Amino acid sequence: MSPSPARPGPQLIAIPEDREDHDAAVPAEPRWLAEVRLRAARRAAWLRHLWSAQQYGDERQMAISHSEVDRALTDPAEAARAERAFYESDRAAAAASARIAALARQPGDACLDHLVVTLGLSPADTALLTLALAGAADPSIARAFGYLLDVTEAADPTPALAAALFGPAAGPPPGPDSALVRWLLAEPVAAGHAAYAWPTGWRADALLLPALLAAAGTDPAARWSAGAVGRRVAPPPGPVLRAGALEEIVGFVRALGPGGPPVEIELAGPPGSGRTALAAHAAARLGTQLVAVDAAAVAASGDAVAAATREARRARLDGSVIAWERAECLPAEVRAAIPRAPLAFLSVPVAQASPDGCAAIRRSVRCGPIGRRERILMWSSLAATAPPAAVADWALRPGEVALAARAAPAGDREVGEVCRRLLMAATPDLLTPLPLPFDWADLVLAAGTAAHLREFEAQARDRGPVLDDWGFGRLAALGRGTTALFAGPSGTGKTMAAQVLARSLGLDLYRVDLAGVVSKYIGETEKHLREVFEACERAPVLLLFDEADALFGKRTQVSDAHDRYANIEIDYVLQRMEQFDGVAVLATNRKGDLDAAFIRRLRFVIDFAPPGAGERERLWRIALEGACDAAGRPLAGPLAWPRLAADLDLTGAGIKSAALAAAFLAFGEGGPIAERHVRAAARRELEKQGVVVRPGQLGSR
Repeated sequence: MSPSPARPGPQLIAIPEDREDHDAAVPAEPRWLAEVRLRAARRAAWLRHLWSAQQYGDERQMAISHSEVDRALTDPAEAARAERAFYESDRAAAAASARIAALARQPGDACLDHLVVTLGLSPADTALLTLALAGAADPSIARAFGYLLDVTEAADPTPALAAALFGPAAGPPPGPDSALVRWLLAEPVAAGHAAYAWPTGWRADALLLPALLAAAGTDPAARWSAGAVGRRVAPPPGPVLRAGALEEIVGFVRALGPGGPPVEIELAGPPGSGRTALAAHAAARLGTQLVAVDAAAVAASGDAVAAATREARRARLDGSVIAWERAECLPAEVRAAIPRAPLAFLSVPVAQASPDGCAAIRRSVRCGPIGRRERILMWSSLAATAPPAAVADWALRPGEVALAARAAPAGDREVGEVCRRLLMAATPDLLTPLPLPFDWADLVLAAGTAAHLREFEAQARDRGPVLDDWGFGRLAALGRGTTALFAGPSGTGKTMAAQVLARSLGLDLYRVDLAGVVSKYIGETEKHLREVFEACERAPVLLLFDEADALFGKRTQVSDAHDRYANIEIDYVLQRMEQFDGVAVLATNRKGDLDAAFIRRLRFVIDFAPPGAGERERLWRIALEGACDAAGRPLAGPLAWPRLAADLDLTGAGIKSAALAAAFLAFGEGGPIAERHVRAAARRELEKQGVVVRPGQLGSR
């Protein structure tokens, strides 16, 4: 929205004079300040003339003299005629009038005229404001005001004094709805019913003086920033990340046209989502510039209304548009007190309803996640290196990409660490990190299960290029995540498979603490799940729900309020899992207890079966065959691997536990691990699992 061109402002009211002095010197100070001095000096000459005309003897001893009473009761029109006659007859007063007339013929004060026109000041507002500014700029002028008001000390100018100096056309005193008050240009020093009376003094906002006293060569755009905390924001270099939203905003504002109702563009999105950059691009397209103001800082100031009004005043005077960052922190009463701007941007985390009585037309624009292509384009505009995998594949926001680009000279690894720290900053206490000691060589599974896991890994790794570069994101409108169910008996490698996948994908592995998530209080379970999903949606993590049947069970027929709320929890989990954009694995040994609608929403369902004899042999060899002590001596003696695998029907977890127990038995005897140690440990493991082992059944052969 382009600022309106500057028009000549209303001139300070001059008393017509027949005598003109074309050679009057133009003072070095601003014209408005010189005119205040001249008018005050001329008025002082007139008052001296009146005070010197004593008509009664000994009246100097009186608190209120006879002459003073006569002057007070003189007809105002007659007093005004006498004052004009004095200005013509008195040499000093006539010289002042000539200089005032000469000033009126000079070019106006561009800065003051711009303020008057832009903020809509009336002649009365202008006269009173210049007096108040003059008193703030020069304390000696404030003492002169006390002299003119017949008081014994420095005084603030009053509407009555403004009328006396600038003539009756200066108008009545400004009221509470005047531009002076609305824009905090000046304010009365009294409160209550006397605030807007003729004899009440007014004080100007001294923050205006740097602009009004600045030299002619001062940057006009920087003149009005005194006391304001807003910062100028230029459109960032590189591609426009939200071209569609930009066209929507510009088209909407232009369609309403100039002179229409105020417009508010609400930019809804999380911090770092590029809301201010989008506003800067929109402002530039509309022919103006953007000033970003932290609404939270304004709200925390001592006088939030005054701070916010000064920000709005600065923007109006320098022809810019405000983007209120963290606009949700600005109280409704403060926003209502700010003079309306033709256009304003409001950055909020989520879309909000318009406040009651809001006269502005609001348009809400959602600043959602940017895709892989936009992240790569943005990186290419900020760094000379190729985009690292962390930038291309992780769900970074524009602000995070810009921050990561600053670490580009340190290499891709450091960029990845920066991105990881940014995305992992808000990990809740409901998540427990798991170590990643295993790789694919450590995972022993049936060929079909291993192939299924590889397919899951490929989809988790390649979802960015397929969904964004190939355009198949249109088929994943509800959620772009990769989710899988690992189902099978305990100890068959479900958690280990999740560890291997996380390590292979370069992700951290976090297990959800179901004991902390599930709550007996209504709504608390959903709240905890929302925290978990939101924390991990963008983070480079693989989210593991162990014993998932406790959370993702079947919905039941409603027989009481407890059943109804339990079903609501399950419905929420189903919807949130479908919308999840990250990588998640759910592990269960009770697949039949899961809701069928939930299984349908998963990308993969991978069944883990107990290992066969061949897989058990590999597991025994992995656990014991390569074991050595600190000196490099083998710790396991000759073992009949095929026979152990055939005789000991254990799961992978059982084999690891038995191998560890065998190591302790051998260490206690001071020798290598023998088959008898392995079989004894295996017997304990089977008994622990409830398997009846007859005497001699697992003895050494």
